[in-house]
Amino acid sequence: MMLPEHRELMAQLQRERSRRKPPMLTEERMAELQYTLCEAIHEERAVRVTVFTPERDVVLVGRVPVHGRELRVRTTGGERVVRLDDVIGIE
Repeated sequence: MMLPEHRELMAQLQRERSRRKPPMLTEERMAELQYTLCEAIHEERAVRVTVFTPERDVVLVGRVPVHGRELRVRTTGGERVVRLDDVIGIE
């Protein structure tokens, strides 16, 4: 038999263990992302940005101006602000 407090603690520990971890990007991959981003900004092209979230990866498509350590992805649904640390792919 378990106390309700223990059951909740075990459930919380299980949720923390099952959370997705952000992938570690290599220096080469980061340079590739930066090059693709610079090209898109210079040529004013839309890009496909893959953003890591603990639940699932989110893909945004649109033009991307950079402001400091964040991207502002202008999509057809509006503008989304994304931290550069959360970006795992740019095409």
